[in-house]
Amino acid sequence: MHKWLPALLVLAELSAYGSNAARQADLDFVANRIPQLHVNFFYQLDPAVFQAAAEALASDLPNLTDAEFYVRLAALIAMAGDPHTAIYLNNSAAVTMGFQQLPFLFVSLDDGVFVSEAPGSYAPALGAQLTAVGGVPIDQVVQQLGTLIPHRNDGWLRYYSLSYLLGQQILQGLHIAPAGATTPLSFRTLAGETFTLDVAAGAMTSASRLPDPNGLFPRYLQGNNQNYWFVYEPANRMLYFRYNNCTNMPIFNPFSAFAANLLATVDSNPVDTMVLDLRQNVGGDSSVWNPLLTGLAQRMPGLLANPQFRIYGAVDNGTFSSGSLDAMLLKSSIPQVRIIGAPTGGSAGGYGNAVAFTLPGSGLVGQYSTSYVQPPAGIAPGTTFAPDIAIGIRSTDFFARYDPVMGAILARTDQAPAAPSGDAIAVNGASFRADRGLALGSYAAVFGSFGQTPDTVLVAGVRAQIVFATATQVNIVVPASAAVGNASISVRVGGQEVAAGRAAITSAAPGLFVLTAEPWQPGAVENQDFSVNSASNPAAMGSIVSIYGTGAGPVDGSGNAPVSVFFGDYPAEVVASVPLAAFPGLWQINARVPPLPMMGQIPVFAIAGGMASNAATVTVR
Repeated sequence: MHKWLPALLVLAELSAYGSNAARQADLDFVANRIPQLHVNFFYQLDPAVFQAAAEALASDLPNLTDAEFYVRLAALIAMAGDPHTAIYLNNSAAVTMGFQQLPFLFVSLDDGVFVSEAPGSYAPALGAQLTAVGGVPIDQVVQQLGTLIPHRNDGWLRYYSLSYLLGQQILQGLHIAPAGATTPLSFRTLAGETFTLDVAAGAMTSASRLPDPNGLFPRYLQGNNQNYWFVYEPANRMLYFRYNNCTNMPIFNPFSAFAANLLATVDSNPVDTMVLDLRQNVGGDSSVWNPLLTGLAQRMPGLLANPQFRIYGAVDNGTFSSGSLDAMLLKSSIPQVRIIGAPTGGSAGGYGNAVAFTLPGSGLVGQYSTSYVQPPAGIAPGTTFAPDIAIGIRSTDFFARYDPVMGAILARTDQAPAAPSGDAIAVNGASFRADRGLALGSYAAVFGSFGQTPDTVLVAGVRAQIVFATATQVNIVVPASAAVGNASISVRVGGQEVAAGRAAITSAAPGLFVLTAEPWQPGAVENQDFSVNSASNPAAMGSIVSIYGTGAGPVDGSGNAPVSVFFGDYPAEVVASVPLAAFPGLWQINARVPPLPMMGQIPVFAIAGGMASNAATVTVR
């Protein structure tokens, strides 16, 4: 399958409007030629509807700006609903037409669209959530962009719309943003502050970014300038393979030689965990990695003889075209693989093997499909390829440099607990995550509209200790005597129930406390001298830090709660792990900072009871 062309990094000034003759030539090509070139353009589109839309655009053509016309032309070809058939408004040809971009870098996460990079003049937006464009709520903006971005699932739309959200003329052509030199973007910080910036288009200069470059990044954000790479981690007995792009590098690192090296590493080292990471792999040639896939399939009987061995394939909304096809081929070839992450942006079966075209009038480029690609054997057709283990990434994960997918892999998590339900939503009291469950004896926070301040909370019929309460939030200690399983949550005032829900009660559900509502999640962590860890007061490598959390689970004969602690992906020695009797629900973990490849902000997380916690950051020197 052909991959989508990359988004712009360098932008040009607005060009003069094209001639009506040039526009008409482009419209004729899309309306008449593309349906002939495409293998089955009208597979889900009524030709009469398409013809009517083309005629309406022809009628309006003389009265439209370039932005309006070419946005509508992109929408016309997108009516086919084939993600491999489109006109691009975010590449160098679009620059020539005057499609400029706003100087940000956005990232799409489970809880919204966030700013990860911005020029110094717009630095207040770093780490903030984009909530509106030109006063239009972001969800509505993305849905309108979906008329230009052909997609078979919302995941691909959310992923690919990131570059179109930066397109000033795209936003103006859709009448989302007003005409003019600046575009109003509205934001909300993690602390709840809201503000709007009037942003001018232009190249990114003197950019700042979050997370700060000085620190340890998760594997999936490393080495993105290479199509493929791998590393063996002796401490975790793990081989990690990152597949960024399905394109061979015959001169610098031919895949055949690369695969042979990787397989030799597998043969000569103990491997308990293998990760094949295809997240944000938007395609190329699905056959490139065949030598690796064949070699792994041949070695599976030997690898599976190790009872600790597990193999994972990681995917997300940015896994598209040949990237998603390769994920399906992995599952088809090696049934023991566990697919983990988020549903793919690519579908299980669809049109592809795309061929590029250039519009005759404007020089804008696009592509169309030439064949139908069936899903591999054993994979059911569908609009997406769903993971076996669903793990999302939130803004607090991303900006804390934490990969919850890797956390779940290291924890051997097979499935997250059921999400809480009802009008009393109970979540972990440290992480506020709804996908971690509530541990016996841990802090939990129950949210709802209670009308009054609650005086009683029952968990599975057992009265919980209340430590804080308002009319919308009540913090409790989950009763240690409650039963593990799906439990009722009853919030009461004066004996009357004001809200009820259900939540998963688990033996352990680790969550780490953070000190302030900063995107990078500074942890409630003390250095060895009992001072609070911070950017200005870092911990030394080899020193012992105290990490505070909740959800420890049962203790062993020594009075310690079994736990593993990781700084990034590097395991740490746990010196002590004790629930604090003086503060029911509070858990203190003393861990030694391991040798790390770099200093700065480091994510730390804990694993207990087969579940990984959220991450907090510590600063290490």
